[in-house]
Amino acid sequence: MTNLMIELRRSPRTLLERDGHPGPGAGQLGLVMARAGVGKTAFLVGIGIDALLSGQKVLHVALERSVDKIRNWYEDVLVEMLRREKKLEHSAALQLEIERRRHIHTYVGHSFSVERLWQAVELLRNAMEFVPDVIILDRMELEGFDPALIEGAKSLANEIEAELWMACRTHREGPQGEPGHLPPPADRFEDLVDLAFRLDPQDAKVRLHVVKDQRQMLGRDLNIVLDPQTLLLATGFSAKG
Repeated sequence: MTNLMIELRRSPRTLLERDGHPGPGAGQLGLVMARAGVGKTAFLVGIGIDALLSGQKVLHVALERSVDKIRNWYEDVLVEMLRREKKLEHSAALQLEIERRRHIHTYVGHSFSVERLWQAVELLRNAMEFVPDVIILDRMELEGFDPALIEGAKSLANEIEAELWMACRTHREGPQGEPGHLPPPADRFEDLVDLAFRLDPQDAKVRLHVVKDQRQMLGRDLNIVLDPQTLLLATGFSAKG
């Protein structure tokens, strides 16, 4: 089962492994940017599945989506991965492994706050001995991207040594951002972002760009195509620099 879990890892997160450590690093913020409908949530679910398959614990925090909706998203992506590998017979066992290492929390009606996130993390730690290695904040744009809120969430992630992921909706119309900066509205909190991806739809595919890596703005096309359905690395991808 362990070998299968390694083989299934096809999230862009696998491209970030340095010194044997997956992901951008504890206490760091990874951001994915795209226009509406390109697949930001699917990308984040892929990040979550990748972390789970690598043996890490994941806390998925969703705004305005039900627990069942998020759980179904994970299940659909995992089943699709297994279907393509012709390994569907392992679906039930893998789903169980994922359930053991993943918790989903939802907030509705603008009820999300860093204080409530702290409360959720403390409850998981004290009642279940569950400390996430990865925290995913899904649909944070509904909160208007308050930099103080994002700074607080990143501080929490640093305190418990977890990496933090979130998405940002960009717009075709309107200001496109200054050279050397992230596009609006991500430019409002770009100093907090350690790693930034951009998803660009192109000819029924989605191309992956690295826009920021640590303190350096890149805007580099990785020559990597993502599957438009799952937002996972396409089979036979090329990772030329």
